[in-house]
Amino acid sequence: MADITFEQLMATAAFALACVAAYNALMAARKHRREERKERESPMAALAGRVDRHDALLASDKRRMDELDERIEKIDTQSTIMLRGVRALLSHQVNGNSVDRLEGSLAEIDDYLIERK
Repeated sequence: MADITFEQLMATAAFALACVAAYNALMAARKHRREERKERESPMAALAGRVDRHDALLASDKRRMDELDERIEKIDTQSTIMLRGVRALLSHQVNGNSVDRLEGSLAEIDDYLIERK
């Protein structure tokens, strides 16, 4: 067998240490990936995703409800003006002398129609 020199022994030891260090680095990275996967798949992560989805749905529903509230307010205003006009017409039919009320209702309806557009 050939004689092993000190330099060869040191080179072999350095190579072995480098292999062990590389193995440790790979195992640490693997362990870190496993931990990340467990965190992603944990019930808390799933719950957080559901909560985020629900928040988005609630925001969408709130926008829709606000739009509906605005529409209802407009419809309420329209109904009030129409009822005032109909009441003025009925009053004129019954009394025959409520022309000033008819003119006031007509002006109110005109103002509303001008403001609406």
